[in-house]
Amino acid sequence: MTVLHLPLAAPSSPAPKLAPAAQAKAPAVQRQAATVVSGCEAAARGLWEAGAHALISYPGSPVTGIVDATRQYKDIKTRWAANEKVAFEIAAGVAYSGAAVAVVMKHVGVNVAADALFNTAYTGVRGALVAIVGDDPGATCSQNEQDTRLVAVAARIPVLEPSNVMEVLTYVKLAFAISHEYDIPVIVRLTTQLCYATQPVLNGERSQLPIEGGFASPVQKYLLLPSHVPARHRALLKTLDRFAASAQSAFFYQEFWPTAAHAQPNGRHPVGLVCAGPTAAQCREHFQGRLPILQVGCSWPLNAEAIERFAAQCDTLVVTEECSDHLRDQIRALGHPVTLLQRDSVVGEFRIARLRSAGLPALTAHVDAVAPQRRAFPLAVSLASSSTCSSKAMPLAPQRPPGFCAGCSHVGPFDVLSRLNRYVVGDIGCYTLGATPAFGALHSNLCMGASVGVLQGYLMMEPARRREVIGVIGDSTFFHSGIPSLLTAVNNGQSGTLMVLDNSGTAMTGFQHTGPNLDAAGWETLLAALGVKHRAVVPSLNVEAIEAQIKAFDETEGIAVIVLKGLCVQGREKKGPTNFRYTVSTDACTGCGQCQERTDCPALEPTTSAKGKAVFEITNACIGCGMCSQTCPEHAILPMTVKTGVAPLDRALAHVPWERVIRYVQSKPALHRIAEKFERSTD
Repeated sequence: MTVLHLPLAAPSSPAPKLAPAAQAKAPAVQRQAATVVSGCEAAARGLWEAGAHALISYPGSPVTGIVDATRQYKDIKTRWAANEKVAFEIAAGVAYSGAAVAVVMKHVGVNVAADALFNTAYTGVRGALVAIVGDDPGATCSQNEQDTRLVAVAARIPVLEPSNVMEVLTYVKLAFAISHEYDIPVIVRLTTQLCYATQPVLNGERSQLPIEGGFASPVQKYLLLPSHVPARHRALLKTLDRFAASAQSAFFYQEFWPTAAHAQPNGRHPVGLVCAGPTAAQCREHFQGRLPILQVGCSWPLNAEAIERFAAQCDTLVVTEECSDHLRDQIRALGHPVTLLQRDSVVGEFRIARLRSAGLPALTAHVDAVAPQRRAFPLAVSLASSSTCSSKAMPLAPQRPPGFCAGCSHVGPFDVLSRLNRYVVGDIGCYTLGATPAFGALHSNLCMGASVGVLQGYLMMEPARRREVIGVIGDSTFFHSGIPSLLTAVNNGQSGTLMVLDNSGTAMTGFQHTGPNLDAAGWETLLAALGVKHRAVVPSLNVEAIEAQIKAFDETEGIAVIVLKGLCVQGREKKGPTNFRYTVSTDACTGCGQCQERTDCPALEPTTSAKGKAVFEITNACIGCGMCSQTCPEHAILPMTVKTGVAPLDRALAHVPWERVIRYVQSKPALHRIAEKFERSTD
């Protein structure tokens, strides 16, 4: 595969020149062999090459991989925070000390961080502060398609938008230089497809940035008292105007003009495309050399001169973007003619076919001419030669509905909630899978930490329905933003039951540790300190105990909290087949399927016994949680460790509460070693 290095500046644009203060910090690029990396890995490499000292984050798809990739660079200190606001505040402190820091979050996390985000634009950063934000056009892993650019405009913070993986690396590096020179936070806006795309990139060396140290001053700049704020606001506006008119800003505007075969006799073009982010990569792949294209890499504040120069040679402009009409509206505000696409053209990930809605023959002819011949790849591949693009449609992967992992500690609670037929107010995390058909036991979720408040809202209006509704929140989400709402419930004497699903990590994004790992005594102490009088800690896979505790709290007054302790399978040291895997006694199994219906466990598979009877079997994906054993009406599922092969004895042993026996054995190291040795001998 031929690798092409594309310049970041248009041929007609001068090379960017940073001020002396930024030149010392500008990344030095040395040509090396290209390596194939993802967008997240490219961002991490950009942080390292820029000379960043620290990275703070609360995990969220699609940008969690940036933190994971950054951990390989020992020069950068990485930290998880309890939520995005805390992460931004820590990052501001690092920047105030004169160091270079990145803060990473997804688009909805920007809402949580808004207070710190807006105010840091006023104070400035002293060192350098870059916020890398993952937007999610198409909502593949989010609850909305919010556009971070609109928040950035309100906060008055510059936004850089790379279009491919190589630009991710470069833009992150340049963002640090801009942040330091202009004394302002800078946002680098990524999207889901860009984070997960892979591409060859050219690596450079690390810039050595000194940490200035000391404390931020003067107080008139960093202490946002009412008497100081107007001056800081005026200074911010001047900074933005200076940056928008600078060579650094012009660097992010690339012009691509038609070849001689598509040139217009009068030098004017009937239509020009203005693109930002991954839409630019798609438009360049399809239309470069056919239509004029302006790639906007800094979507706020706009460089009016660059827009004017391009628009002057086009009769009308068509703007391609995702999530909102941010760029289109800014260009129209500058007085340039823009042909509007359909209102919903910004919904979901951009596709070339949407350009037909412009109704421009000069554009539609190229859409129709190109689209049937070349597949509209959703991932940016502009560094690869066109020979890598196949004209054949790629086969689609088979559909696989989402579900809990084998042995997930959330299965027990949702099995209970399903059978109790409760209205379940959920939150953001793996446990949203409680809404899947196997359980149908999650009916609403809003945003991080909202389940506690929504539950209060329901019961404030209809307190008599306490036995019909229940709240569910994960331990990570509880520490993220659930505690303040719980304190409100306690303070208002609100009744209701909240379940905290504690798997000791942020499991949805890869099991990061963003909060404390509390044992039963620790939870008792914390909840008591918060004023929760009715509290209990129950094993998450003991369905009988869970059901009994819910019913007991139905009869109490005030807020009640049940903490369900269970280990996430991603947190287990041993990921393969584990001790006490379960098996099915085919003589006792009737093939009723209740085990699968109630657990939706991927380790359970229907099969046929040697006698031709429909039964279920348990694959090596089993980790021995015992949920299926608790749900089997025939008691046909028991640990492999105790299977005797004698049908009557196996049926008798199946009545033993093995999940309790296993927990006891696993709590005793000596017994656990004996059991493990015995299991290996019987495999």
